[in-house]
Amino acid sequence: MKLQYFGTAAAEGVPALYCECPLCQKAKANGGKDIRTRSQSLVDDRLLIDLPGDTYAHYLKYGFDLSNIGHLLVTHSHSDHFYAEELVLRLSGYVPQVPQTLNVYGNQRVYDFMKRVFDLEGYWEKDRVDFHLVTPFESFPVLDYEVTPLAADHDQRETCLMYDITDGNRRLLYAHDTGEFPQETWDYLETERPFYHYVSIDCNHQADNSVRNHQGFPNNLKTRERLLALGIVDEKTEFVCNHFSHNSKLTHQEMLDLVTPHGFDVAYDGLIKEF
Repeated sequence: MKLQYFGTAAAEGVPALYCECPLCQKAKANGGKDIRTRSQSLVDDRLLIDLPGDTYAHYLKYGFDLSNIGHLLVTHSHSDHFYAEELVLRLSGYVPQVPQTLNVYGNQRVYDFMKRVFDLEGYWEKDRVDFHLVTPFESFPVLDYEVTPLAADHDQRETCLMYDITDGNRRLLYAHDTGEFPQETWDYLETERPFYHYVSIDCNHQADNSVRNHQGFPNNLKTRERLLALGIVDEKTEFVCNHFSHNSKLTHQEMLDLVTPHGFDVAYDGLIKEF
């Protein structure tokens, strides 16, 4: 499997809108891996995860075949992960034809946000954009993958999701945005015992501890230890920290210095991982 990170920041981006903090100033001066756009990834060039407002910029920079992607997994409704207004631009009033339906998978609030923008537009062509309500721990097929949503601890107003994605040979755990995993997710993992070859894990708080809503690296270490204890990862499983806030103050290199002694890697915009 292949995972490409298009955006690796939290909602504000790095450098953040409206901010002149030391980290944002460093990011502007350094450029490169210290410039972070809003969260989005692509599995095997055909399964998109999240649709932030930065999607158009990602499309221009990385040249992926957006019109031919037919499946979008949405973790939750926050605008750095789901900017529903972009979906209106698939309608016939904006583009004469599309090669296939875009199937959107998400929670009830994601649906509500989609319905709102289509209601404001005045029409919804479901042969161009369709929606599928998904529920934690209920697997469903997408292309030749099996996808299982897992419960995340993030915004208590909606059912935020992590995603377990397998092609039958390799398995990815995409764990954003979440604090330490809720007990119902641990119960599922203990019962089902999926084995993960790759874990992309929320590290919004970087060096700081954060049990709820997002994790920091101390929590990443605890999560890995618990996964190891269950036997569903091993020493060959690749762990990559992702989804960073400027408020946590660390540059890309400083993050590497923090996590690489523990066998973790750090995502950056454009990073490609094959596992």
